[in-house]
Amino acid sequence: MTTTDIENADGESGGEVELAGSGGEVERADSGGALVPAAGGGGDDDFTKPTTLFEPSETPRSEAIRTRVILPILLPIVSAATIFFYVINLSRVLLAGGEWGSLVIASILVLAILGTIAWISAHPDLRTGTLAVMVAVLFLFIGAAGLTTLGPSENKTASSASGYKQPTGAPVASVEVVAQPGAALSFNATNYDTQAGVNEIKYVLGNGTHTLVFVQQEFSGFELAVGGSKTTSTGKVDLKPGTYTIYCTIPGHRAAGMQATITVAAGAAPAGGESTTTTTAAK
Repeated sequence: MTTTDIENADGESGGEVELAGSGGEVERADSGGALVPAAGGGGDDDFTKPTTLFEPSETPRSEAIRTRVILPILLPIVSAATIFFYVINLSRVLLAGGEWGSLVIASILVLAILGTIAWISAHPDLRTGTLAVMVAVLFLFIGAAGLTTLGPSENKTASSASGYKQPTGAPVASVEVVAQPGAALSFNATNYDTQAGVNEIKYVLGNGTHTLVFVQQEFSGFELAVGGSKTTSTGKVDLKPGTYTIYCTIPGHRAAGMQATITVAAGAAPAGGESTTTTTAAK
């Protein structure tokens, strides 16, 4: 403990001041003169010298090029590539999921994202390395899921059409099905009447992208597709008397209303092989 000038009871300064030395010794100094430091103290090396927090870069030109040229160019490119990777692989998973599978997958994904965000918010002291590992694992999972569902998500129009053999001969009737324009996903009718025999199915695009297939296994592989610049698609089927169901295979479209029936009545083909057209249907 160091004692400085001690005043006497009458207010005058005392005679000596005690200074504690580094070895436990106490040195005295006259109160009227200069203080004498204790042995071993007072050297310049006893103080921690301040350091510079932000040192200037040794290569300011390279630093300027990196921060003002390279990073502004690479950042949007990397961001766009990341978004593309995420969207293309996720879309494959959703397409392969089917009508209800895509809804389940989307729900699980939304819940997982919200749960991850909540967990990160509850742990604000997470290290950058931990967050980087979490993001890397997420992208690896999405990439693996996209590669796994690559085959099931591909458009089966070409392969299905090649697997189905259309009947030969002129059609005895034709059925025109229109994919309704506008926001509503539906055909232009809920039932189409035609006669037995070879029928030509004409699929007309209202807007969007749609397909037309039969539920019945005997027409497995028959598929018409319209969309973009392709506004019509035709194909022939041999229909027997009865009721058949047609629908659009695009995920969610059938559930929204793109389903109808074709009712086939017994009847003889017109003389001379002429075809008749049946485009109106009972609503």
